[in-house]
Amino acid sequence: MPQINGLKSVILICFLLCCACAAFSQVDSVSNIETTRKATPSLQPAKPKPSPTRAIDTVVQSVADSLSYRDSLQAIQVLRDSLLADSLRKAAMHAAPVNMIDTSTYRKYETHPFLPLHKPAMFMIIDYRKELNKDDLFYLIAGVIFILAFIRAAFSKYFRNIFLLFFQTSLRQKQTRDQLLQDILASLLTNLLFIISAGLYITLLIQYKNWIHASFWWLAAGCSAVLLLTYLVKYLFLLFAGWVFNTKEAAGSYIFVVFLVNKVMGVILIPFLLILAFANTTVVEVSLVIAAGLVGILLAYRYWVSYIAIRIKLKVNALHFFLYLCAVELLPLVLIYKVLINYLDGSF
Repeated sequence: MPQINGLKSVILICFLLCCACAAFSQVDSVSNIETTRKATPSLQPAKPKPSPTRAIDTVVQSVADSLSYRDSLQAIQVLRDSLLADSLRKAAMHAAPVNMIDTSTYRKYETHPFLPLHKPAMFMIIDYRKELNKDDLFYLIAGVIFILAFIRAAFSKYFRNIFLLFFQTSLRQKQTRDQLLQDILASLLTNLLFIISAGLYITLLIQYKNWIHASFWWLAAGCSAVLLLTYLVKYLFLLFAGWVFNTKEAAGSYIFVVFLVNKVMGVILIPFLLILAFANTTVVEVSLVIAAGLVGILLAYRYWVSYIAIRIKLKVNALHFFLYLCAVELLPLVLIYKVLINYLDGSF
């Protein structure tokens, strides 16, 4: 047994020695191989390093290729969409039924463009145009012309003498004046004609200029009433002044001249009433200028003839007559105008 154990020990030692020798030999071979690898140069040529410019060109080329590829894909997609739309449109055209319009019976009106019977109803609020009716004004002016025609036919001599008196001498004026004063009814009608025509002219002028927004009839009645009241007060004041200062003849002459000019003015304003009521804007503007000129000439003629008549009988100068006009003629008219404007603006 001791011999066997010794033999086992010897075999174990020999085995360990063999393993150690094999390990050392393996390490040397690996190192020799690495040494030979390092020592022997490589037979393959070395690859050149790429430059930065070439690398950038390569990247740009790759991006351009990708973009062109994307554009080609989009073009293909658009072509497919257009082919699909064309095919759908052609299919719809073949599949759509043909609407036959009946033109032989009343059904043809169902497709009329101005009779949308098959469309949904629409709710609309329409502001209808208000027609301007001037029938009342026409008949009113016709009535004024009828009054003028009646005076012209019934009192033809009186009507003729009114216009002839402007161009006569002083002696003939006195005779004609006496003839005119004798015909009281004709004088009353011509004064009434002046009140109506002048009141209508002022009313139409106010409405054309839009100075006051009021009813036509109320405005016409107011203007005529103001004129009537103004000249009635003036007539009574002149009679009272002639009685107080014992100058009845001078006061009578001045009253006659004032109302004579008013009568002529009432006749001249009638054609301008027609123009102002029914003409267009251009004609109306021209007629307003002409009417203002004629009225101004008549008023200047009235004051000039009145001054001549009063100067001979009362021995007054031009300054005194001018003060009289400002105090008695112009100032009351301005005050009346101011009061009426304030009243009408507050009422309407």
